[in-house]
Amino acid sequence: MMNYYPIKNTVALRGCYSPRLKMFMMCFLLISTFFGSAQVSGQTETVKGIVLDAGDKSPIIGAAILVKGTSIGTTTDIDGNFTIANVPSSAKMLQVSYIGMKTQEVDVAPVLNIILQPDLLQIDEVIVVAYGTSKKSSFTGAASLVKAEKLGERPVTNVTNALVGAVAGVQVSTANGQPGSEPSIYIRGIGSYGASNSPLIILNGMPYENTISSINPNDIESLTVLKDASSSALYGSRAANGVVMITTKTGTKEKVAVNVKFNQGVTAKQTNDYKKAGLNDYVSLYWENLRNRYVSDGKSVAEAGQLAATGLFTDLPNPFNVPNNQVVDNNGQVNPNAKHLWADDVDWMNAIQQLGNRTDAAVSVSGASDKTDYYASAGFTNEEGYVIGSKFKRYTINGNVNSQVKNWLKIGFNTSANLSATDGNQNEAIGNNTNPFRFVRYIGPVHPIHLHNLETGEYLRDESGNLIYDFGTGYSINGVTIPIRNYVSGNNPAIELQNNYDGNKRNTINAKVYTEIKLPEGFKLSLNGSVGANSYLASAADIVYPDKGISGSMTKTNTFTTTWTFNELLSYTKDIDKHHIDVLAGHESYDYEYNYLSSSMKDQKFDGNFEFGNYSNLNTTPDSYTNKYATEGFLSRFNYDYDSQYFLSGSFRRDGSSRFYTDSRWGNFWSVGGGWRIDKEEFMAGIDFIDILKLRASYGEVGNDNVGSYYPWRGTYKVAQNAGEAGYIQNILENKTLKWEVSHNSDAALEFSLLNGKYSGSVEYFNRLSGNLLFAVPLSPSTGVNSQDMNAGTMYNRGIEVELSAKLLQKKDFSWSASLNATYLKNRITALPVDPFISDVHKIEEGHSRYEYWLRQWKGVDPATGSSLYVPLEEVLGSSTSLVTVNGETYTTSATEALYDYSGTATPKVSGGLSTNFTYGHFNLGLIFYYQLGGKMYDIAYSYLMSPGVSTIASLYPSALHADMLNRWQKPGDITSVPRISTVESADLTATTSTRWLISSDMLELSSINLGYDFPKQWIHTLDISGLRLYGSADNVFQITKRQGTYPRRNIFSGYSDNGDVYLPSRVFTIGLNITF
Repeated sequence: MMNYYPIKNTVALRGCYSPRLKMFMMCFLLISTFFGSAQVSGQTETVKGIVLDAGDKSPIIGAAILVKGTSIGTTTDIDGNFTIANVPSSAKMLQVSYIGMKTQEVDVAPVLNIILQPDLLQIDEVIVVAYGTSKKSSFTGAASLVKAEKLGERPVTNVTNALVGAVAGVQVSTANGQPGSEPSIYIRGIGSYGASNSPLIILNGMPYENTISSINPNDIESLTVLKDASSSALYGSRAANGVVMITTKTGTKEKVAVNVKFNQGVTAKQTNDYKKAGLNDYVSLYWENLRNRYVSDGKSVAEAGQLAATGLFTDLPNPFNVPNNQVVDNNGQVNPNAKHLWADDVDWMNAIQQLGNRTDAAVSVSGASDKTDYYASAGFTNEEGYVIGSKFKRYTINGNVNSQVKNWLKIGFNTSANLSATDGNQNEAIGNNTNPFRFVRYIGPVHPIHLHNLETGEYLRDESGNLIYDFGTGYSINGVTIPIRNYVSGNNPAIELQNNYDGNKRNTINAKVYTEIKLPEGFKLSLNGSVGANSYLASAADIVYPDKGISGSMTKTNTFTTTWTFNELLSYTKDIDKHHIDVLAGHESYDYEYNYLSSSMKDQKFDGNFEFGNYSNLNTTPDSYTNKYATEGFLSRFNYDYDSQYFLSGSFRRDGSSRFYTDSRWGNFWSVGGGWRIDKEEFMAGIDFIDILKLRASYGEVGNDNVGSYYPWRGTYKVAQNAGEAGYIQNILENKTLKWEVSHNSDAALEFSLLNGKYSGSVEYFNRLSGNLLFAVPLSPSTGVNSQDMNAGTMYNRGIEVELSAKLLQKKDFSWSASLNATYLKNRITALPVDPFISDVHKIEEGHSRYEYWLRQWKGVDPATGSSLYVPLEEVLGSSTSLVTVNGETYTTSATEALYDYSGTATPKVSGGLSTNFTYGHFNLGLIFYYQLGGKMYDIAYSYLMSPGVSTIASLYPSALHADMLNRWQKPGDITSVPRISTVESADLTATTSTRWLISSDMLELSSINLGYDFPKQWIHTLDISGLRLYGSADNVFQITKRQGTYPRRNIFSGYSDNGDVYLPSRVFTIGLNITF
């Protein structure tokens, strides 16, 4: 029912509105008014009024008012007021509309006060689902939508980073800080042990095999995450790990719109390094380490102290201006007269870092006529990381056209292309000491970056006057002898990263064409085809430095990937009274081909030439191969609802995959789901505060055919020799019964909306049971093969997801809204085809989590001796000489006698996100937080910094020490958690693979801040601009963790913190301008 009456004063301001929509509508209607006025003649009048929200009587900003039957109109201003001049005297009605409100028609009058009622059908989100779209209120599956406006102006190169904290049940594990790197996405936990855990990516309805960083985030309209079988079963054998659907922008039913977006910013390191001991403390600690070694050899404490003081710099380079035997006294105190000769030249971490920069620019043109819409864009991104030499550059174009050629025929195409280049793909090999991040993190403060005169500390220079980098290989320059560095000699990342030649180039193109044909009686035929091509060239050179003693090498790897997808879909839609039926049947074929070529040359001839012709000899045998993969699927879906109140859905897909033998190739995947709009029941009548109350449930089975090899069932052979004769031996046995892994998903949820959408949310239970899991099962030695992959394990991921949203405050010029999501996750292995086994610091066993720790039980430090204490094995009780009693409890001081036991899990018990938005006038501020609670991480990097001289990093000796070493045990009675320092007893004291190195992985991260200002219309009207926005944003702003130096989100599920060896994520700050013409 429409309402209109004389104007009254109002004080409330509707704060929940879309500034961009307002600008768009204003521009359109102003143009419409101009052209429309030329067509209207005769007597005119002026109409004024205000448009209010029926709920709180607040003014509605940006409501469209149109003189019915003409193109004359306007939109309401910031106070909800409007004025239309030149309304023809013949006009009878005005049409008033606003998003989320019911469109109303009112009689023309000089002064109007118009009330708009909420339209829950418009508030209801339309989401992209498998092979179509669906209203959120009628959908029986688990799907979460992230719209373009939620992506905002975040300075992300890869759009999946915008999922951090945005969707319940979705966790994003940051790959590293290398610009352009690909994060890992996990939907409802880890569903496989030996196969892929990555979700299927769908771009504009078609499978997408290229890197997501090839897609410009500015072109994305929405992301939809399909989480259960009801939503993803139509993707069959590829959907066990969920589906991420990316939809790009299209033209709108408006005039031609040009949008220009530009932002400029800087990148810096987000995570501070571990706290380390300074030089004087470092020297004293190593003195104490050496003294304790002498004591272990039988020397007295006094004698050992003296020997350590005089012999300390036998192993350590002396960075002081005093002789070796005068640096420390017999008690380990540093000589107060000792001056550090190269104090300004030992910050290795800073030497490989810089203040990076980021530029992002995009321009798009879009528009539509009655029958055709179009969108075209071009983008450029240039990001220089905070580590020297790391860069990412990307050029993108994107375009689509959709045309209703006839009433019964619609055609369209979508194409996108990307040219990108990445420089500085650093060696991040875990445990490799030449890894630059490992090198600078563990090097001690006695080692300078450049060569120095050992007596004066003066920098040494070459013939050109340049500083000389110290590669640690030993030097004799101008009569000065520099000894060989014990610490990773032959490397110096401070110069090597500057000259690094290690990167890749990627060119991709994707194209889709489609035809939709309307047939009689509610049938529609859709024909779709897409092609994708990806050319990738990686080059890595080992640069020649005279001090490294290498001849130089070059490796080039080229790959070319093509994909073809075709599907034919026949749909039928029918409404019979209150019954709605929607049926889909179709066929889809998918072909994938991957071509690989790699070779390596050595013995460089000239500097600066990185082509094979500049190298004399073959380094490795050239290698090439081709992988092919195809699937064929037949699919169907049935949706039914009665009066938009009761919903029933079912889907079925029969898939064949080329990965498996013909007898095991085909499988059936299906789902059933139901929904009930409780709010529409008669017994809910009169409960006005409930807008929507919906219960839904589903069950189904989906598959995972990504089991590693493209030919996993086939027997393969490898080259071998016997008595000098070459031949082939079998290395993988044939297994014709091998097939895809299967995920059995059940899901139940309650969704709600209250007080006209002021509060909304959902509570959801899920149970993801993964079966046919791939495991390497041991075989008899007589087979000649150690193991064979078989489908034999099962595992579940169960949990609860909660999503809540609220419009907390709405005043005249201020609004505040917030949303929260949380996921509780529990993982268990329920069947294992092999005996329990150790995987790194985890144990794989039935009844336990996939990522449950299996470690020695460390219980602290013995106050009497400073030894590490462990829970002893039962068999050593009463017989071991290492047993001690502390506070009435029996422990062992021997690591080999320590009890191994389960020690918690890496998987966070609860994780999620919190976002909040504030609007004040034309200003708006948005913040996004990510959090995780209840998990543990194994901090291997910290263990190295707390373990001087441990054999696992012997080549790093003497390496840096953590500042916590200053809290070590030194004398009887000391209460501390740090044992005494002693290289001789390091295996027992440092507690290798024990609970000592476990730490909480709880974290709170401010993922994003965005502050923007939308310029008022009256300010920019004279510039012929319909929208102008200035904004500043920051990404990865800060994090709070248990220990400085850790980044728990890197390895969310494994919990194995290799932070010491990796390029940690960057913090990005940008300022931008968004202009719409």
